[in-house]
Amino acid sequence: MVAGTHRFYVRALAGPEPKPDLDTPSPALGRAVATAVHQAVTDPYFAPIEKLARYLAENPDRDEVSVDQLTKWAPSGRLPTCFIWSARSGELQIDQPASPWVLEMVVERLRQGLIQPNPRGLLYINTFQVEGERFWLGFIRVPVRSDEPRQMAGVFFSIDRYLSEYVPLLIDELTGRSRFPIVPFQRDDPPIHGERDGDICIRILDAQGGIYLQHGRTFDPARMIYSESRWYPNPIVCLQEGWDLQVFSANAVPPQDGSARRRTANIALVAALVLVTVFYWWGASRSVA
Repeated sequence: MVAGTHRFYVRALAGPEPKPDLDTPSPALGRAVATAVHQAVTDPYFAPIEKLARYLAENPDRDEVSVDQLTKWAPSGRLPTCFIWSARSGELQIDQPASPWVLEMVVERLRQGLIQPNPRGLLYINTFQVEGERFWLGFIRVPVRSDEPRQMAGVFFSIDRYLSEYVPLLIDELTGRSRFPIVPFQRDDPPIHGERDGDICIRILDAQGGIYLQHGRTFDPARMIYSESRWYPNPIVCLQEGWDLQVFSANAVPPQDGSARRRTANIALVAALVLVTVFYWWGASRSVA
């Protein structure tokens, strides 16, 4: 009986065992949503470089590539600007118009990368500023591990335009995807014709805690299932260090005070122990009689 009382007490404190459910709000679900957001906002500029690196790895004899290949691998025709720079002639080929001052800075950074040792063929990433506008630059050598590459190939784009124009568009495309959506995202406005509404909401905060972007309507802190800043000391969201990406679920149950449940379990344990004592002494008295 004592063993049964102990099992009851432990079970009362632990509560019911959770059942596996793909839709149950959890930090893991929030992390999956955050990963999808990161992929959506970085694919446009990382995809061409990643596909170029894979192409060169599969074709080690290639020592030249064309700007058309990079453009073909870019998911968007507007972001980023793809380029090929000849390390021998200094010619720079780009797939869309750009400011001459920006191009001058790009070439300067490419020349610096040319003299920097890079035996592993790693991606060069750089940022620079031209006339108050910030730019992101990424490129690799062609051939990748050559000490004297024939080309530098990569992409660049305006970080400021990326934040003001492209990130909201990319997230809208992600949350509005009707074919194989990762989760049911909640709409910004309540449905007015009985349409199905989702429960997942996302919010991006800047370094000062201000709202840069949000999608959905449920932003109760008690319903937050994931926050980048809780898991990483210096999160980088949309190329911005110190920003935070938060995921909420309208179906999340706010944390409840467990003191009432513990109090009930304690009362049950005391009552059970009293019964054990009563039965023990009753049995002892009968045996003496």
